[in-house]
Amino acid sequence: MARRASSQRCASPAQADPPAECRLKACAEPRVAYGYCDGHLRERRPAEWAKRRAAGRRPRDGRPRSKPLTGSTTPRLFTPPLRRLTRSTTRGYEVIDFARDVLGEPLLPWQEWLVIHALELLPDGTFRFRTVLALVARQNGKTHLSKVLALWRLYIDGARLVLGAAQDLSIAREVLEAANDTIDMVPELAEEKEQYLTANGKEGLRLFGGGRYLIKASTRSAGRGLSVDHLTMDEVREQRDWSAWSALSKTTTARANGQIWCLSNAGDEQSVVLNHLRSAAGVQLGSDGVSLMGEARDASIFLAEWSAPEGCELDDEQGWAQANPSLGHTVSVAAIRSSLGTDPPDVFRTEVLCQKVDQLNGAIDLAGWKAGGDPAGSMENLRERVIACVDVAPDGLHVALTAAAETPDGRYRVEPVAAWNDTDSARTELAELLERVAPAATGWFPSGPAAALAPELRALGAVEIKGAEVNEACQEFADLVAARRIIHPEDPLQDAHIAGAQKYFVGDGWRFVRRGAGHVSAAYAAAGAVHVLRTLPVEKPQPKPMVV
Repeated sequence: MARRASSQRCASPAQADPPAECRLKACAEPRVAYGYCDGHLRERRPAEWAKRRAAGRRPRDGRPRSKPLTGSTTPRLFTPPLRRLTRSTTRGYEVIDFARDVLGEPLLPWQEWLVIHALELLPDGTFRFRTVLALVARQNGKTHLSKVLALWRLYIDGARLVLGAAQDLSIAREVLEAANDTIDMVPELAEEKEQYLTANGKEGLRLFGGGRYLIKASTRSAGRGLSVDHLTMDEVREQRDWSAWSALSKTTTARANGQIWCLSNAGDEQSVVLNHLRSAAGVQLGSDGVSLMGEARDASIFLAEWSAPEGCELDDEQGWAQANPSLGHTVSVAAIRSSLGTDPPDVFRTEVLCQKVDQLNGAIDLAGWKAGGDPAGSMENLRERVIACVDVAPDGLHVALTAAAETPDGRYRVEPVAAWNDTDSARTELAELLERVAPAATGWFPSGPAAALAPELRALGAVEIKGAEVNEACQEFADLVAARRIIHPEDPLQDAHIAGAQKYFVGDGWRFVRRGAGHVSAAYAAAGAVHVLRTLPVEKPQPKPMVV
């Protein structure tokens, strides 16, 4: 009997009831949603939606709803832990508890993941990592994380000095002000605050126990003389040379648990500090052109990178989620769609997708420049009409001497001749060097920083490039590069200055930006040499006298 009953139950699907009919009595079609058939559903859906809204329920159309797009808690690239991370192997949980229970400002899921992994402990109880590099797209909560970490180090960890640094001091000031506001809102923290200073050069706060929180601009003199427990360097992608890093990074050397937190989004080829740290942490380019984690050259660096994979489409929503871990929390899909419609592609890639790009707002086409690379070539057969040009960086810490000559096929070869780290060295050696090179003419920009060498250059009879000619030289050079008419030996320093050149608009024209974009003196020297070469009158050979 049991077997027969079982057999009947197995056969029951074949005898299933026919689908229910449409709720309208005159219609025998099978119902789809809301009790209606497909045809009547189309007619009555708006009315049903209105009823559901009035009842406080969201409309539905009978189809399963897709899950809302949310950011990825786990970064695409990161340094793996040595062991399972628990409360005994990382201090990240202390930060999470402090933010939630003391400050009343819980961390987002990605921020919790980051502090748990970045504050991993070694068996002796010290931090495994001395440097933390966290890359994430803009507006995902780096400021809030910086504030929580600074307050935790001061109030819970007992740090003597917390230092916040940024290229733009206003960014560091924003974190300091937010920290002070939070302290004032928590009575237990406010009781320990002794002083809050807002005077320029002395901005910071001090606790009665001796702990201090100071802010500095990321300059070559920042942090010198200080011994820091916790250093935050915001937007490290803006560091185009090593001067600020050299000054600031050494401040944590004497602290057993000193840490440097570098928070940034992706940079470009000029982000030398960011690119070096990322590479040292083990990031390498795979055979498919997508970054992956390899073996780290420096085990003291922790990397966490929330980014979209290289080469993804701009409208790849999964890429958005990988680069924006706060998506669905504090960042909306609508905001990203708006950026997609208004940003140039390179800007969207670096700011929203957190992808490294060749350059931002570049004055010179890098594809054209790279196409002109000719390391095997030389000026050996072009000596008859070589033009030189000298230029100086605004801070006087770089002087470039570049030569240019026209090739038989109508292109222009530019080569660095010499470079100095200060104007005094250039002043001493320039005349003798030019005598050996023996250029047909030497150009310079008298209205720029090269004025420091004015007596020497005028004594050599150098050609002055001034006024509107400065714009002409820069625009002319950029146009020739784009036309693939500039060739060069792929010198790293020259390549870096070319990649860093940005546009400074003057009237309807433009010239290369000198301030705030790193050194571009080699780019100016190359442009000046080519300009003088193309505009200097060619001396026609005198006709030989006839012998009668």
